[in-house]
Amino acid sequence: MGVSGSGKTSLGKHLAQITSKPFYDADDFHSSANKDKMNSGQALNDFNRQPWLDQLAKKIKEWSSNGGAILACSALKEDYRKILSKHNTKITWVILNGSFDLIRSRLEKRKDHFFKPELLQSQMNALELPNYGIHLNIDQPVEVLVQSFLNKSYVKESAKIGVIGMGVMGQGIALNCCENGFETAVYNRFVQGEEQVVFGFLSTNTQFENLSGFTDIVSFIDALERPRKIWLMIKSGSAIDALIDEIAPLLHDGDIILDGGNSHYEDTQRRAKELEKRKIFYVGCGVSGGEDGARHGASLMLGGNKSAHKILRPVLDSISAKDKAGNPCQAYLGADGAGHFVKMVHNGIEYAEMQLLAEIYAVLSHQMSYPEIAALFEEWNNGSEASYLLEITAKILQKKEGNDYVVDLILDNAGSKGTGMWSTKSALALGEVNNMMSSALFARYISSMKKQRISLTNRKPKPQKLSSFDLLKLKEAYRFARIINHVQGFNLIESASQKYNWDYIPDEIARVWTKGCIIRSNLMEDLIGSFSDEKSLFKNKKLLSDLCQTEPNAAALIHHAVDQKIALNSFSTAYHYWIALCTETLPANLIQAQRDFFGAHTYQRVDKPLSQFFHTQWH
Repeated sequence: MGVSGSGKTSLGKHLAQITSKPFYDADDFHSSANKDKMNSGQALNDFNRQPWLDQLAKKIKEWSSNGGAILACSALKEDYRKILSKHNTKITWVILNGSFDLIRSRLEKRKDHFFKPELLQSQMNALELPNYGIHLNIDQPVEVLVQSFLNKSYVKESAKIGVIGMGVMGQGIALNCCENGFETAVYNRFVQGEEQVVFGFLSTNTQFENLSGFTDIVSFIDALERPRKIWLMIKSGSAIDALIDEIAPLLHDGDIILDGGNSHYEDTQRRAKELEKRKIFYVGCGVSGGEDGARHGASLMLGGNKSAHKILRPVLDSISAKDKAGNPCQAYLGADGAGHFVKMVHNGIEYAEMQLLAEIYAVLSHQMSYPEIAALFEEWNNGSEASYLLEITAKILQKKEGNDYVVDLILDNAGSKGTGMWSTKSALALGEVNNMMSSALFARYISSMKKQRISLTNRKPKPQKLSSFDLLKLKEAYRFARIINHVQGFNLIESASQKYNWDYIPDEIARVWTKGCIIRSNLMEDLIGSFSDEKSLFKNKKLLSDLCQTEPNAAALIHHAVDQKIALNSFSTAYHYWIALCTETLPANLIQAQRDFFGAHTYQRVDKPLSQFFHTQWH
């Protein structure tokens, strides 16, 4: 409500777009006599308005029984508002306030409207502003007024979960929560370039009546039931620290902040300790599955306080993917940074899995067409090597743009967002081998050296004769390298769990990774059973047998690649890791002698107890 020209219709139509409620303009219900009177420059009196108000009251009763509506109406006096609400006492009143000069200038710009600018003063004289409702100042753009309304119209402490950050992943998590019946509040900052984020999100998802949106952080937090559950889906790093500094003073004992981004686990450990002093739970939750997983069911890896996990569990169970037994693919993995560490390793395994497929593509592109490679991958995907990445790779190789395959139009420069590097650095710090992940990471780094690669390519001879590689051997080599990759990933998690006193339940991690996540595969399904027998995969007889049987084919593939001058970083790494691990006597004795020669680092002897250390005067 407000005087004519205050922007009731513009605001009402915007709110109708967000809520999917029908919009009505009270001016349309005026009688012809009323319109003629105003068109002639005469103001309406109470007698003229009475039939109009009575008709609107009946309409409000009708609209209310059909799910509600939005009405733009002058409703200048308290008596008018009493008439309008006689059949519905739960009307939300939105009062638009503005200066006479501003509204007069708007009226003068309107054309062919029956309300004349000179009648504005009569409305201003009749206006009785209520001391209730949501009051908005109309000197702001309509988009700002919409957000102001949303920030003020919430029901306090009604939302079960709040999501901060309306990127693709944040939107998916929020809609997933709504679809599973949780009253959900979302927040995105109202800054330049992001003014329409919340409005756009609400207006395109009007089917969810349990969704509310905010650009005011205080209103957002007030809308959450206690203990508050706040799910962060924003960029990792300093942005999260800044947000925590902003919201922590607004929170209370037992409230929970869940970080669903790819934060570094050491940052998660630090934040958990800092917020524990304020009796606020900070938990790190790895979320895998990309946009589709966030929206329809992700793999969720949570680390933090067990009590917080218990509180969050109804939400986590509902929005996660479901394994083949119907159980939610979410798990509690240990204190503080455990969840983010496991997600980091997940991404490291993902790096290597992608690199292996890229290397197979490099081998096969010399001997097969893209449709043939895609058909081969589809065949593999119907058997023991089935995986999500294999499935999408087959689809990628078939995609065309005109007469060109899209993959041929993509620059061969692979990017990375940090988790691969973190996995490598963590393995170095823990003294654990993860050279499959690091080789995949370094392969991406080499791909970025495009100019240098072009220059060197033109300065070295190319292979004289191209030959084909046996497809069955290729499949066996692929299985060999994938097993090594997964062994290294789980060993890294086990090493960190021992250091940080986290829970290490590898079969549960494998189960959580069977659906929803990027590295889901038949191999992961098999690993659940392998881990139920023995936590160390290298003690599993079937797995060892697989490696021994497929090893010769991995060697054959590497020989082929050397002859054809094809770089197979990850296959070579997997093979040499396995060979070294199966070698009783390595040349490391010479390295120890060298270290002792130039640095007197000492060494142990094969003929003496390992507790003793020796030094030789080499000079």
